Amino acid sequence: MKQEFDFSEAISILRASGIISKIEIKNVDEIKGRGIYKVRCNLIPSRYKLEMRFVQTEEEILYSYQLFTDKPIIRWDNAPHYPKIKTYPHHFHTKDGNIIESELRGNVIEDLQKVLSTVKNALKEHEY
Repeated sequence: MKQEFDFSEAISILRASGIISKIEIKNVDEIKGRGIYKVRCNLIPSRYKLEMRFVQTEEEILYSYQLFTDKPIIRWDNAPHYPKIKTYPHHFHTKDGNIIESELRGNVIEDLQKVLSTVKNALKEHEY
């Protein structure tokens, strides 16, 4: 079942998160049946950034959320290249480089809230 994606609602959630100092919309390309979106956020503290990419087709939404500084830290995505993971195609790249199951399911609004909560808690605990 195809999930609907409301880009403006996602931006509103980012603005309300309390951990973002700047939102840069890097790409919005919408044509009938497809949308491509890329957003980069500067976080508080400023050395951290969160980048989100979404490709919406008539069948699915491909996504990635990546926390980074000058190098990648953690990432969630659903690129279909780890079929042995129980939550395939959804997976999580840990800070140690492991690929594990993900709690994300491709619903951008629900997933974005989970990502922001995880990032907020990690930054609060200075985990990264």
